[in-house]
Amino acid sequence: MVVLSGDQIREYLKMGKIVIEPFDEKLVGPSQVDLCLGSKFRVFKESGVVDPFDQKSIERNTELVDTKGKPFVLQPKQLVLGVTRERVAVPNDLVASIEGRSSVARMGVFIHISSGHVNPGSGVKGAFPVTLEILNMNPSPVKLYPGMRICQLLFYTMDRAVRKGYDELQGKYAGKVEPSESMAFKDNRGTP
Repeated sequence: MVVLSGDQIREYLKMGKIVIEPFDEKLVGPSQVDLCLGSKFRVFKESGVVDPFDQKSIERNTELVDTKGKPFVLQPKQLVLGVTRERVAVPNDLVASIEGRSSVARMGVFIHISSGHVNPGSGVKGAFPVTLEILNMNPSPVKLYPGMRICQLLFYTMDRAVRKGYDELQGKYAGKVEPSESMAFKDNRGTP
């Protein structure tokens, strides 16, 4: 795999192979595109034991919060799911990865914990915001502002395009426009 340069990203955008909406030219760097924070967050709450194969226990464990453009105060050791302001589509011949920005990490805030992978063919049936796992390891609360630059998206070429991308395979998170709770309960049914 080879990382696309900023110029290559611009070419893919002009050809419509990569979609980023809204697109701001100033956010393209040497090998990445910065993405900004949206205003919807999925907040975890105390709810008893969470069973990955019990949909109701997963749903009880979180609530969706829309700050409507106002800052979200992330408490120490709090994990929330957020989304990018931009909607993204990745073609079948690329894969993307989410990286946190060092300016945000230097405040003790981690932007993705374990799932920084954006599958080929994601968003081709309709661009979608990228879901972020946001964790505050700062001993103090940190304000997160919708619209602030929050993460970077890197694009990698693959040896060959996949025949069926994530959307076409009907991945369980395909088309989600809000930060959605875990769908691990679908795993025991063989859903991708």
